[in-house]
Amino acid sequence: MKNNNKLQKLEAIRGFSALYVVFFHMLPQEIMFLGINVGFIFRFGSEAVIMFFILSGFVIKYSWEKSADKSFKKYFLRRFLRIYIPLFFIFLLAYVIKSYTEGGLADPEWRTLLGNFFMLQDVISLKPNVISPVYMSNGVLWSLSYEWWFYMLFLLLSKKIPQSKLNTWVNVLTIVAAISYLIYPFILNRIVMYFAIWWIGVRFADIYLKGEVYTFKSIKMYSYVLMAIIAILGINFYINFEATKEYDYPLVAYPFIQLRHFVFAFLAMFAGIIWNKLNWFGFNQLFGVFKYLAPFSYGIYISHHYLVIEASYLGFINNKIIEYTLYILLMFLFSYLIEVVIYGQIRKRLRSYFLINV
Repeated sequence: MKNNNKLQKLEAIRGFSALYVVFFHMLPQEIMFLGINVGFIFRFGSEAVIMFFILSGFVIKYSWEKSADKSFKKYFLRRFLRIYIPLFFIFLLAYVIKSYTEGGLADPEWRTLLGNFFMLQDVISLKPNVISPVYMSNGVLWSLSYEWWFYMLFLLLSKKIPQSKLNTWVNVLTIVAAISYLIYPFILNRIVMYFAIWWIGVRFADIYLKGEVYTFKSIKMYSYVLMAIIAILGINFYINFEATKEYDYPLVAYPFIQLRHFVFAFLAMFAGIIWNKLNWFGFNQLFGVFKYLAPFSYGIYISHHYLVIEASYLGFINNKIIEYTLYILLMFLFSYLIEVVIYGQIRKRLRSYFLINV
């Protein structure tokens, strides 16, 4: 599974998930083929984001355990640079496009920009009590706030809690957050509750690092934690069912979306165990090629709203297939430049400046 210290199967899933989110936002809900709506298979963008969370938990735990330097400085800088350098170019891209559209310098929306810089954003039209909307309608940015605070919570717990008690602390924290979500849903308990999904990746990484075998028994206790949260969210869905009428897209809105996310995470956890038992039969044929997108999958994820979904500058082609194929290729190029070339160079320079491997 390993090549140059990268887990290739995880890389393939990461690349696939990024491209899947693009298709989720790009393709219509109905694509009829031989009388069958094949567009249905592209309706699970939310689940692809949940896969990002699980993969992230695995990768962070893996790199944490492999790192000799577990200082706050190194960890924070690595995570900060990894998230914010590509994100800076997305903020800039959004502003340039808006200014071009308006024919002059646009309002930079400073308040929203600050909210996104401090990772307080979420999709205000789909969830209650959101502090800041996503910057310039780039919906996928909601997940970055969760991701960032997962990093910080992981660091805090790993530094302050003994390893033997770490899982217990996470179990208690996430269940308490889920219970409080019944009373008043807001950013803090929402992120801590979702940390349970991210922690699936941590648990899988822990099993992998110890050289143990992935079995149902190895995840049995944690499955009870997820089932408890699913039950709580089921109650929340029942209590707040009327809220589904407040949103235009109830299947991806409160209170259903949280339940949907956790059910998928639970199923994905068991699917991973089963597929592993089957020796990953057919995996390379289905997903192997997507590993080549992994090095710039983050760029794809955060740029596609502007470069594909909202793009219209090639409309003169009058052929949607060719038009959107070119949009995707340009998105690949842009993502590669900001994540591999530019970010790679900045990281290299900062590495020597800070005298650490950032």
